[in-house]
Amino acid sequence: MNIAFMNSIPADVWRGGEKWMVNAASGLRERGHTVLCIGRTKAVWLEAAATRGLQTHGLPIHADFDPVIIWKLYRLFRELNIEILCCNFEKDVRLGGIAARCAGVPSVVVRKGLSLIYDKLRYRLAYRYIVDDIITPAHFIKKQFSQFRWLSEDRIHVVHNGVEVPPCKTFSKVKLSQEIGHKDELCILGAGSLFSQKGFEYLIEAVSMVHKGGGRVHLVIAGAGDQEPYAELARKLQIGEYVHFLGHRSDLRELMYGADIFVLSSIDEGLPNVVLEAMSAGTAVVAAEAGGTAEIITDGVDGFVVPTKSASALAEKIGFLIENEAVRKKIGDAARATAVKRFSIEVMVDAVEKLFQEQIEKGSGKGRSRK
Repeated sequence: MNIAFMNSIPADVWRGGEKWMVNAASGLRERGHTVLCIGRTKAVWLEAAATRGLQTHGLPIHADFDPVIIWKLYRLFRELNIEILCCNFEKDVRLGGIAARCAGVPSVVVRKGLSLIYDKLRYRLAYRYIVDDIITPAHFIKKQFSQFRWLSEDRIHVVHNGVEVPPCKTFSKVKLSQEIGHKDELCILGAGSLFSQKGFEYLIEAVSMVHKGGGRVHLVIAGAGDQEPYAELARKLQIGEYVHFLGHRSDLRELMYGADIFVLSSIDEGLPNVVLEAMSAGTAVVAAEAGGTAEIITDGVDGFVVPTKSASALAEKIGFLIENEAVRKKIGDAARATAVKRFSIEVMVDAVEKLFQEQIEKGSGKGRSRK
């Protein structure tokens, strides 16, 4: 197959959607397919794609509708005989999708990590005349799309995210504790940008409850953003010395190997990659039931799922795992086994490859030709 991935995210942004595209594109290239990644000039995600050996093409993308960009994409798709275009944003649909349709590309799909489609005319037109199908990482997102009668269920395909599962010996088990200067004490890790949707206030409050119950554990939060409101909350709850902020970390996977427990306290999520990464590290996970979390974790088997916005529920499971080292290990081992079996990069790429092949055959069967 000749495949193009397009993502017009701002050049300096690297998040779950970009990671998914690089992993999917790289996996497909390794299977012999020709893959092109298209984005803004000097985009971080394109640089990451290039380091994986992928062909990239940067463009000065700004406006949602730009005839010059559409023309350049049209010529590119014709030149490379692109058979399927996978878009990330609606901007990509309006630019790349239109170019693909004009160039006779058999299929245009959109990957939606969140349910960001609305009942407006421009969406109805785009998903009737440009977009063939949608890829989404969770069944709960697919269910949200069912509210739109103009978007049939058979056009929405669930492909769960995949993560690399490197050998445990790849990383140091003591890096996290060394990072905060407490080698012999238990560490909880939380990760994500310091936005309200991540619910870190509930996690800090939960750790406070654990301390009041006699547990002594350090909380480490890795993520970019304004940490002061959360640090102030920790001080107010008299656990300031036990809460540590690391900012953005490129070595998050290694830190996960050193955590005794990983906690997701989010209020809203798609299919959280950080949970999959923690599971692949063999770390016991306590996760709020945000987004597709319950599609990843079997509660009580390979992790624990608790209600969102509930510090007390988080505290209960954290306290239980602190007190039961054998259970922590059992849960962590089961989590890693789940990651290998259901959420590896290979499993994800299998599903994407199969879907793309079906889409191209279906699109070609509609008689679309290159003019």
